[in-house]
Amino acid sequence: MYFLGLLLLLLSASVQAIYSDEAFVSDWQLQNVGEYQCVFENKNSQYLVTLSQLDQKSLLSFINEFNGEILFRQPIDFAGLDVMVIDNGSEFVIKDDNSQLRSFNGSTGFPLEKDVSGYNFKSSCQPDMTGFKLKNKTLQVLDPESQLVVFKIDLGDTFQRIEYIYTDFKGTLKVLYSTTDSKYVFQLVENGELVSEWFRDESQSDVVAHTVIDLPDYSLDAISHELVEEEHTSGPWEAYRYRVSTNLQRFKDILRKYHYSPGAMITEMLKTDDDVSKEERELVFGLAKHLVVATQKGRLSALNIKNGVVEWSVQSNLNDILLLEWFADSSELVAVDRDGQYEFYDLTDLSQPKLIKKDRYGLTKIETISLLEDQKFLITTEDGQKSIVSLSSKDDKPLTSTFVSTHDKSHIYGHVVAADGQLRNTWVTSLNDDEEIVSFAKREDTPTVSLGHILGNRTVLYKYLYPNLVSYAVFNKKTGSLYINLIDSVNGALLHSQVHDDNVDPRLPIEMVFGENWFIYSYFSSQPIPEQKLAVVELYESLEPNHRVSDNSTQLNPLRGVHPPEVIAQSYFFPEVIKHMQLSHTKFGITTKSVVLELESGQLTYLSRALLNARRKDESQLSDDDKKEFMIMPYFSTLPINDRFIITHIRHLIMGPHSKLISIPTNLESTSIVCNLGHDVFCGKITPSGQFDIMSPNFEKGKLIATIVGLVILCYFIRPSVEAKKLKNSWMVRN
Repeated sequence: MYFLGLLLLLLSASVQAIYSDEAFVSDWQLQNVGEYQCVFENKNSQYLVTLSQLDQKSLLSFINEFNGEILFRQPIDFAGLDVMVIDNGSEFVIKDDNSQLRSFNGSTGFPLEKDVSGYNFKSSCQPDMTGFKLKNKTLQVLDPESQLVVFKIDLGDTFQRIEYIYTDFKGTLKVLYSTTDSKYVFQLVENGELVSEWFRDESQSDVVAHTVIDLPDYSLDAISHELVEEEHTSGPWEAYRYRVSTNLQRFKDILRKYHYSPGAMITEMLKTDDDVSKEERELVFGLAKHLVVATQKGRLSALNIKNGVVEWSVQSNLNDILLLEWFADSSELVAVDRDGQYEFYDLTDLSQPKLIKKDRYGLTKIETISLLEDQKFLITTEDGQKSIVSLSSKDDKPLTSTFVSTHDKSHIYGHVVAADGQLRNTWVTSLNDDEEIVSFAKREDTPTVSLGHILGNRTVLYKYLYPNLVSYAVFNKKTGSLYINLIDSVNGALLHSQVHDDNVDPRLPIEMVFGENWFIYSYFSSQPIPEQKLAVVELYESLEPNHRVSDNSTQLNPLRGVHPPEVIAQSYFFPEVIKHMQLSHTKFGITTKSVVLELESGQLTYLSRALLNARRKDESQLSDDDKKEFMIMPYFSTLPINDRFIITHIRHLIMGPHSKLISIPTNLESTSIVCNLGHDVFCGKITPSGQFDIMSPNFEKGKLIATIVGLVILCYFIRPSVEAKKLKNSWMVRN
């Protein structure tokens, strides 16, 4: 059974792979450059090189002159301010924010070990407008001798400024200009004629907030109406008559649609799905969604989550947006920025947002804001004040008896929403001066599929499913230790604590996620070897099988405290630095949970919970009953990266330090949409337990229908002989 479980895991891994025919089809990426600070040309290789900002550092991008596609991008570990081009772009020198000069290869973007301190720096970032003239958003090219206009180019109403320009004054002109809506347009003119033109849209770079809009499915509205009508009938017989008449009418409508032709009906069943039927199927399966993102510059854009196409885009009046939320009941979208300003957009028409309200909350800047429920927000201002706020103008009921926990770097606070809707402090946990909270995770409110875990001998370990749990990581600057604590968010009681004394490095990310009855955290330490670590902590009511502490017949009062869990923990090495973690989400929570990882290398991968199992033991310690447990595996100290679980396959993401991982459930229980939002935007699908609820695309429904029809015809001709044989047997007549 042990080997069978291992085989099943390997088989499931093969199902979850990204195949070559799915790559670039079931996923998409918006590769962004950002705002161009400097543009110059490598004339030897015929591409443009741009310098742009990537958080507090810079990004070099190499763009194909002929089509605008990004050839490759190279992040650099300092903030570049200016560039000097050497030898037609085969080499360039960047001046950083400390006025130091650094040399780079113009073809690869790699730094060169070359002393350039003695160079007489001359900027190449300012376009040389000699021989050109801008007038009424028109670029005029002047003759060098007569200064007469040779030809001119209309730059459009949204023109902002010239980013790069070159001409040989013999008929060739290259110009790159920016627009007010963050687009960059390149034009190549030969002998007065426009030879090629392309543009890059950088308006979706540097995403800071997001929300997801599910497109409505109206296909079941008619059936819902029929059910309502059926409920209002006078009795069962009337309801039956109504149902029969409705189905009969539906059948007549189908016959009229196909002109009473059976051949037309069969042809319709066998033909390949058209675009309309595919869109209808995506609505039913919950794959039709809009990913609404807000950027650093305050632009709101709705992206089709299937392919990344911009459905609509508006420029808000907000700066430094903190929150973006969608309220399906009222078809409203709200955006809130750090200054306390907020805007409401009406999206009754999902293709055209309309600004219906804008206002401001308070005078103090907002530190954090989060949605509680019913358009109620928990707002923490920079002066430490916390309050429950409703930004909606509609009358709604106040929250009561709701417990909330918040934190900063040195405190964890407990609050309760009183009967008057005001926030009251209940408890606080304070850290020492040399301690700092480096990670914090609340238990996710997801469906519970089972109360326990079935062991190999058919006994059960009951899960610890108390909902008000919070885990957090504390780094001690003096000792270099990392403390992992589990507390009750209602009363602040410490339920579990453990420490890592392996010289933890706080400069690298420390991430934490909290699932059903377990939480997982990652950190980097230098002992016993410098390596990334992944640890999992599982919570049970008791480690004694079939022993349950909680009682379904008794209502639990969390204010009086709860029994602490019994804990099993296990740690693993991981070969790459983990930047962010997120749990996969599905509609009903039946699919095996996975942990999605964003790596420092610019890749996304995921690990099944079967691998991150705290009860894994060395193979020599596994009993016969242990080996019978479903999906059990022996313990290995290292979790390798399986190429089949790389969501981004050959893509390379540049997300920036403040990127965010999200997992979006669909109506298909097997499928979750994973997106990574930051400097770039990426979305793809994962199926942690395989596509168990989806038919294969090459499913031969024609053969299936032909088989059914053949069996019906065969039964029709065989039926008389079968009936005759039954009659003879009844009369005991021999053939």
